[in-house]
Amino acid sequence: MSDLRTRLTIEKSEARGRRGMVATKHEAASAVGVDVLAAGGSAVDAAVAAALAVGVVEPWSSGIGGGGYAVVSGPYLAEVVAFPMRSGSGATPDRYPRDGRSNVSAFLWEGVVDDANIHGYRAMGVPGAVAGLGLLHERHGRLPWRDLVLPAVELAREGFELSWFDLMYMEGTAAAARRHPELQRNFYPNGEAPQSDHMERIRITQPELAATLEVLATDGVEAFYRGDIAAAIAEACAANDGVIERADLAAYRASVSPPLTTTYRGAEVLTPGPGCAGPTTVETLNIYERAASAGMAHDDVERLHAYLWSSRLAFADRFHFMTDPERADAPWDALASKDYAATRAAQIDTEAPPPIPDAGDAWAYLDPARALERQKSETSTTHLCTADADGMLVSLTNTLGGAWGSEVVPGETGIAWNNGMFWFDPVPGRPNSVAPNRTGLNNMTPTIVRAPDGRTLAVGASGGRRITNCLTQLIAHVFDFGMGAQDAVAAPRLDASTPWVTVDPRFGDETIATLRSRGWDVRVPIYPGRTAFASPAIILRDADGGLGAGVDVFHSASAQGL
Repeated sequence: MSDLRTRLTIEKSEARGRRGMVATKHEAASAVGVDVLAAGGSAVDAAVAAALAVGVVEPWSSGIGGGGYAVVSGPYLAEVVAFPMRSGSGATPDRYPRDGRSNVSAFLWEGVVDDANIHGYRAMGVPGAVAGLGLLHERHGRLPWRDLVLPAVELAREGFELSWFDLMYMEGTAAAARRHPELQRNFYPNGEAPQSDHMERIRITQPELAATLEVLATDGVEAFYRGDIAAAIAEACAANDGVIERADLAAYRASVSPPLTTTYRGAEVLTPGPGCAGPTTVETLNIYERAASAGMAHDDVERLHAYLWSSRLAFADRFHFMTDPERADAPWDALASKDYAATRAAQIDTEAPPPIPDAGDAWAYLDPARALERQKSETSTTHLCTADADGMLVSLTNTLGGAWGSEVVPGETGIAWNNGMFWFDPVPGRPNSVAPNRTGLNNMTPTIVRAPDGRTLAVGASGGRRITNCLTQLIAHVFDFGMGAQDAVAAPRLDASTPWVTVDPRFGDETIATLRSRGWDVRVPIYPGRTAFASPAIILRDADGGLGAGVDVFHSASAQGL
């Protein structure tokens, strides 16, 4: 039967491979990763090289000025390498006086005078990317460190062509350059975004970043945290009322730990533990598994209703309990347990949404009338996945925080620096309040899922608070509905991480009307793009060992197989 009205469809094909796969947010970074695999590198080598490269070609989203997490899985191997940003020793509450505004930034904290926790030198956190990538290479790399850094050096020195997505993003974030002359000098000549007539190819180079990366290639990780690079950063911070001291950089360490685990439909789920959104992802899956059967149809309203409840319950717990595990205790094991999920699933009302929790339980629900779209973009994160022929997979997320991070490029380093201080609550006395030398609550959740039938999924996304909803649904798409990698990414999704519920219009008018009739505050985006949902990249190893990759349809993301 033909459609009665025109439908807009945007599609990407699935990349396939047998000996390796790389899925990133930029074609050039994926090509770097595949070249590393072809040269005999491991999936970790490919992930390290691709992460460094994507930091050059998407400097507004990630890079060596950021931080993140990686989950590594292989035969007899499962571990998490954590390298999130931390607050500097100068980050004390008095440096972030509140101005009376509510629901500011992606975390809906109270506002700070001059948005000093969102952009500028006081917004900067100590970055972990270089330490984390170095630790990954030290533990599982095959190729020399220098060989993994040099492709990024070349991209920075020789330049790369801006894609349609790059041009759109730089136009949308041009206000940052008008606030900070260092950013303008490096990326926005005359304070304006690059313009194209749709025929002319625009190329940008980053000579200062190339020089910094060359030092890292030659001198290693120590050069960033204890050498001339660290000295230049500390000097710039001291001259501009910053909160990072040279000793903070020297003290930074990435860490290795076992993953937080659960099972979903019998498959083992591996994700980072407290501090990021891993526990929320685990809890959402545990509740949803109990609340909805695997046999439900993808567009079944009962399934969608159960998923929305599962997400809301997990988020209420997230904002009540979650913090840096170094500064406060919480029932981490209980939150991730099947028994606790059963008690939460029993609270689901099949005919109505949950009541809005008190503000003390979940500040995410404060003032539902405010829209996140008015705030500084929280989608400045990248995610990538890699796989090699030996069964190793890597799921790695790296972020600058908000768009262009702090909007600071310190000294002549060429490094776009994170705004990790917006992870902290400026109100004193709360679990995530501003404090020196701490890790703030963040939304990153790189995940790997290993099924008994041999299928293995590496999955992650950018998109701030929307990430965990994205991941949990992609896992369901693969293990409930048997979707392949690209189909799983492209299928319609929901998002319940905000006070309202965002529903992909492709679910259809009848489904949307039914959800509304049950009391859900449903918002339908004009098109299901990256502003409405998180932006994923995944690799799925089939039971027979074949590799497929899926990337965001509404992004210039790209995957390449070997």
